[in-house]
Amino acid sequence: MKNIVSQSEKDSQFIQKAELLTRQGAEFIAYFIGLVSCLAVHILYLVLFAMNGVRFMAYFNVFSVLFYAVSIFLVRVVKEKLNLVYWALVEIIVHAALATWCVGLEPDFAMFLLMIIPIAFLMPNKNKVMPFGIMVVSTALYGVCHFLFREDANVLHPLASQTARDTFYMINIIIGAFVMIYVTSIYTVLNIYTESKLRTQTEQLRTMACVDPLTRLNNRRAMWEDLRRICGESRESGKHYVIGLGDIDHFKKVNDTYGHDRGDEVLSAVADMIKEKIPEQGCVSRWGGEEFLFVIPGADIRKGCDCAERILQTLREYRFTDGDREFFVTMTFGISEGAKDAEPEQIISQADKRLYKGKNNGRDHVEYTD
Repeated sequence: MKNIVSQSEKDSQFIQKAELLTRQGAEFIAYFIGLVSCLAVHILYLVLFAMNGVRFMAYFNVFSVLFYAVSIFLVRVVKEKLNLVYWALVEIIVHAALATWCVGLEPDFAMFLLMIIPIAFLMPNKNKVMPFGIMVVSTALYGVCHFLFREDANVLHPLASQTARDTFYMINIIIGAFVMIYVTSIYTVLNIYTESKLRTQTEQLRTMACVDPLTRLNNRRAMWEDLRRICGESRESGKHYVIGLGDIDHFKKVNDTYGHDRGDEVLSAVADMIKEKIPEQGCVSRWGGEEFLFVIPGADIRKGCDCAERILQTLREYRFTDGDREFFVTMTFGISEGAKDAEPEQIISQADKRLYKGKNNGRDHVEYTD
């Protein structure tokens, strides 16, 4: 249980941090950094192509620089920022294909045609068709480039020096590695956020299914799971356990006299008292209506009676208020001890009989005999 609570706390903290960063503009920063990086890369390409006399690609990179400069401006105003990424992927595809046509395969601009495929799928796509379209186009162009430009004769402007080819190749490798690290880092954070959100929602649903919303105690369904676990442990260890079934006396009169809101306050207060007096290894639940059930593993009937007496004494001393009026309530408990071979249903039935025996014998006490 400690591990579950710890994981739940970690998930909540991570979700809060992620949503705080989102409110502080983390999404804008992520797109901004990506587009600025693309702008810087194409300025570098513009200089390198111009230095090596590849005028066509130099001119194309002028267009690319302007495209990313405009995109950086638009990222502040465009609502669907993912559309800018799609246009950037189109620019990368066109740039990679044209660069391969201009300088050949050796600088490995064709690498970007394959590299953007996982990026298209890693993005938080609302359009499920777009990544497949990018994959088909990129893969086809990659095949065409390798078929057409295997020989330098088909290349528009082969680079004259090996140094230039090696320079482009190393820059492309570095850029490709940076892009993949950047995109996969964002994807990993988003994936962790999604998993944390899912675990948190699952835990909330589990709590709704197992916890009584008024008293915050386990409900009958959850208590049955605890009872079966404790019964199984009893069979293995040979130790007994004790069950206490308590009912608030004349609770209907409380609702009729003071209203259901005060009745709910009584139920919540009684739940807190029982939870406070039960040993740490014990379990307590709202069994139904104004009934509460507790179970203490490794305990005998005397320990169960002592625990119930402490609850009753605390309740006798507690005063509820309704405007300028005060009132108090009492409870009756039936206590039963379970041996290793006993079924929990039998022990609960016995405690229930003793509870109503206590009701018939004056209420406000603990009954532990038949």
